[in-house]
Amino acid sequence: MKSFLKSTSPANLLFVLLGLFFSILSANAQAPQDEQRVYIKIEIFGLACPYCAYGMEQDLLQLAGVEEVDIQLKEGLAYISTPVEQKPDKKEIAKVVEDGGFTVGKIEYSDKPFE
Repeated sequence: MKSFLKSTSPANLLFVLLGLFFSILSANAQAPQDEQRVYIKIEIFGLACPYCAYGMEQDLLQLAGVEEVDIQLKEGLAYISTPVEQKPDKKEIAKVVEDGGFTVGKIEYSDKPFE
């Protein structure tokens, strides 16, 4: 390392250090940010079997921003989350549930995952 520093001119060393500095800044600027999400709990009446739950899961996945659906069959609840900017309104959610042949109950929104 010492021999490298002795053989490198100050101008070249400056360019190397500036290049390293800007590449670090660029990498940090491009790092994905944790997007804010909204968590939604949906009460669904009429879910009677795993096949029904699977169909409802597939329907809910069609909502913008939804990547995962967790359906609790025994409780009749579905949990989804979306980025805040893609948050579906209650009418959109109710339409998906009702088009699937079920009755929608209470729909709750939270900024934290439900337990």
